[in-house]
Amino acid sequence: TKFEFFSMEPSAEEIYGIICDPDKLKSYHGMEAARKSGKIQGPPNTDFHTELPYDEIKSFISEQKDKIFGAIPEEIQAGLQWEHVGSTSIKGMPGTSHPDALILLQQFPPPKELISSLISNGFFFFGPGALDIKDLWFMLVIERPGSLLDTSLFKIHVTKEGHGPSGLLLETRDRCNNEKWAFEDYRNAKVEAAKKLVEGDMLAYKAAKGSSKLLQELMEKYGLNVKHNIKL
Repeated sequence: TKFEFFSMEPSAEEIYGIICDPDKLKSYHGMEAARKSGKIQGPPNTDFHTELPYDEIKSFISEQKDKIFGAIPEEIQAGLQWEHVGSTSIKGMPGTSHPDALILLQQFPPPKELISSLISNGFFFFGPGALDIKDLWFMLVIERPGSLLDTSLFKIHVTKEGHGPSGLLLETRDRCNNEKWAFEDYRNAKVEAAKKLVEGDMLAYKAAKGSSKLLQELMEKYGLNVKHNIKL
């Protein structure tokens, strides 16, 4: 894939235009623009933790929801649903200190008001995820001095309700929180995959988690596979 680079971070209006153009969206590489602007410095933290501060992260996620939704008109909020997802939404699950949330849309593309709120609250548009170009990733460098979360990347997936990536995120969380075998399967896959983090390779770590039987089952269920490459 030939990536499209911006010398500066695009505005909310420009991001909306990128999202509405499949060719531009596929080639967009927001991490480069974030680095050039100074928002991102160096590669993502690759430390793997056997214990994560679940309650603190849950509180942080809630604070972010209030900030982002607080800048959006109520009639727009009514069409959005916020979910805490990823490993940090599974109590006791080891992993990196990068939290994830999901904003479910009733229709695609997302409203301009949501994009504007994310940008005004310090997020940058990373681009689409690897599994589907309509799984939009927005990222924030966390500033929380003294916390494990400090300098970690908070990622928000913005995608349609009932869409493959959202189904994968929600069902992984719910089954790991409610089914012992699912929790242990995913935990074991993550611990094994963490060997890739020793080499500083976050993308290899994410790929290696695919050895999980739960993830394989859900990838098949939702018809997902790697659609295009991403760059960190």
